[in-house]
Amino acid sequence: MEDFLLWFGIFLKLRSVFKFIKLFETNSEPEALLDELKLKKDEVIHLAEAELKKLKKQGIKLLFRSQFKSYSIGQISLAPVFLYVKGELNLEKPLVAIIGSRKPSPYGKEVAKSFSQKFVELGVGVVSGLARGIDSIAHKSVVNANGYTIAVLGSGLDVIYPAENKRLFDEILQKGGAIVSEFPLGTKPRKENFPMRNRIISGLSQGVLVVEAAQKSGTLITAKWALEQGKEVFAVPGNIFSPQSQGTHYLIKHGAIPVTSAEEVCEFLGILKEETASSSKPQQEFQLSEEEKLVVDNLSAYPQHIEEVSEKTQIPAFELLAIITELELKGIVETLPGKYIKLKNF
Repeated sequence: MEDFLLWFGIFLKLRSVFKFIKLFETNSEPEALLDELKLKKDEVIHLAEAELKKLKKQGIKLLFRSQFKSYSIGQISLAPVFLYVKGELNLEKPLVAIIGSRKPSPYGKEVAKSFSQKFVELGVGVVSGLARGIDSIAHKSVVNANGYTIAVLGSGLDVIYPAENKRLFDEILQKGGAIVSEFPLGTKPRKENFPMRNRIISGLSQGVLVVEAAQKSGTLITAKWALEQGKEVFAVPGNIFSPQSQGTHYLIKHGAIPVTSAEEVCEFLGILKEETASSSKPQQEFQLSEEEKLVVDNLSAYPQHIEEVSEKTQIPAFELLAIITELELKGIVETLPGKYIKLKNF
């Protein structure tokens, strides 16, 4: 317990997240670090105990890294040492981040709402940053659908930003969600906090979905963190003339996976419910040959190149083209530019 108080007190004294994480990861004994930093043990412990009293009064839990080390958020580079949590942080649940523009177009708003609601239906939680625009729409849509959502703040949990999201903050907690921050109480939403906050959003999630983003956008920082963490980045294509879609199209050009449905995201990540995944396959109301069945069984809502399908089915590409043409005429598959094939959404 004393080591915990010492680490927490040092963190509060430094009030520099990345500096503290690096010190924590390179020092095994907090007392030795006290001498190095010229800090007094009693002062540090008193600081930690005073903060813990404030947290208890406000119904906030403080998690130490050892409590979430086995989960995704504990495995990332520069993993947080402490997480402040209000509400119920469910790290067992499949989680996908939805992020995007603070000034979305009507199209972006509709996409964020649609994807969020579908994720709820699929049993997936949504992580975002409680910011204006896409973040708020994602949280609100999940709350309205009685789903699970986590909001990650770039400030202390007692400093709600933007202030107009106070009601949404409360609704997330009322519906069993969580509000998370790694910043001490009283921390203001400074500009430099948000890039740090973004790595927590991606770190909690199995994948990151970008709905709309300008060419120069904080959303792209989250996507960068996700890639560095080995997470999949998905992007929803938009209007080629819209400034809000320039960032998403940039991501797609540089390897992000283009998606048009929440099912595609979940299927790619392998987090579709079993009954949902099986229902996404076309029912046998069609008369299919054995080879057609083989092809269908090896397809999904996620586009695959014809050569990949040929390798899976061991059907030569020239024969496969004829089979795919038949399946397309039956309305079962859809062919895409570049010789990609996917199941149609039923």
